[in-house]
Amino acid sequence: MISLSGTLSVYNPQTRLTMFESGPEHSSGSVVFIGGLLDGYHALPYLPHLGRAIAEQLGFSLIQVMLSSSHMGYGISSLQDDVRELDVLFTFLREERAKTRLFIVGHSTGCQDAISYATYGQHRAAIQGIILQGPVSDREFMASSIDMYGKYLRVAQRMINDGKAQELMVREVDVAPVTAYRFNSLASVGGDDDMFSSDIPFEKMQALFGQVKNPLIWVHSGKDEYVPEHINRVQLVSQLAAASPTSLGAIVLPDANHAISDLPSQTKFCEVVVQFMRQVLATVEQFEKSQQQSFHGLSL
Repeated sequence: MISLSGTLSVYNPQTRLTMFESGPEHSSGSVVFIGGLLDGYHALPYLPHLGRAIAEQLGFSLIQVMLSSSHMGYGISSLQDDVRELDVLFTFLREERAKTRLFIVGHSTGCQDAISYATYGQHRAAIQGIILQGPVSDREFMASSIDMYGKYLRVAQRMINDGKAQELMVREVDVAPVTAYRFNSLASVGGDDDMFSSDIPFEKMQALFGQVKNPLIWVHSGKDEYVPEHINRVQLVSQLAAASPTSLGAIVLPDANHAISDLPSQTKFCEVVVQFMRQVLATVEQFEKSQQQSFHGLSL
């Protein structure tokens, strides 16, 4: 049973979207967790452990965010919508809560959100680091697990060509209501959500991740049930990290599933996150000191 104590706050008064903060709420540092498809609050079993680790070792709070795409809303939303709502969240955190040290942990499709925010977000320069946990290809998983994948994709693309991109597809397509646009985004080659597929040419990966200026780390699960068996996981992990100029490395948790359900892997994941954050924070502190020394050395 997942249990966290904290404060629920409305960060977007217009849409009544909320955030849940646990740990030292008055800290200037926070880790913002962005979940994947169907996720909401307390969606991942490692969140209590992560919250304790960053609070006790770094003095950071953990913030879980509710987006319009959370739970069953992903099918009528988009990465662009998520970025706009995250803009509102980070404006709130910086202006109302005086947060100055911000990190993102993206899980699953939340990794697409993290990359999108680092590329287009209004406050992307204020994000000191990004942890990508369970970055997998929705397209490759859908192709291997949905019997009517090809048919549904053709229907979605026909609807888009007919100017019906934002209309809903038939109910049988997904557990959640889904527009032609979002199905195509998740399921097609080159769709907006297609970031982590094994067959993306390396040059395209470089173009995609080359826009990210924030330090990041990749955390993959060795027993991720959303990665089809035919995928060369070792090669994919290596390729994704190599295509990211700001990557500080890639970690594989050999016994972990997609959600990191086993306790030893959760412990290792928290250690990786804390170590990454310490490395980034030390680099930022060193840079700020050098800037101050340069300023004081100026002769006016």
